[in-house]
Amino acid sequence: MTKLKTLTTAIAFATFGMTATAAMAQQAPAQAPQGSAQAQPFEQGQQSGQITDGELKKFIKANEEVAQVRDEFSQKLNQENDQQKAQELQMQAQEEMQKAVENNDLDASTYNTIAARLQTDPELQDRLSALQ
Repeated sequence: MTKLKTLTTAIAFATFGMTATAAMAQQAPAQAPQGSAQAQPFEQGQQSGQITDGELKKFIKANEEVAQVRDEFSQKLNQENDQQKAQELQMQAQEEMQKAVENNDLDASTYNTIAARLQTDPELQDRLSALQ
């Protein structure tokens, strides 16, 4: 049962998996997320150039909302024993996280790019901290 809960939680947040790591980047920059899943958004971020302060401000707000959704659904998933209901919760969580990002005038790609760059870019981490 514990494995099911762990697996369903992990799957539920795969779409926005970097949100947790982005938040942790400020607290523990030495912790690295799984490499291959995050390499592609990072490369896209490098190619797209500089991230503006406006985008960072939008990211901060979106990340707060995504974290609230993630926390809410993590609790629900940990209490759910039925696999079908857990999958439904996962889909609902992904939809709500997507809405949270879009409601802050970002798309998932930009959000994930910023989150990925926060993992390895101390300057960007400093800029984000200054805007909070």
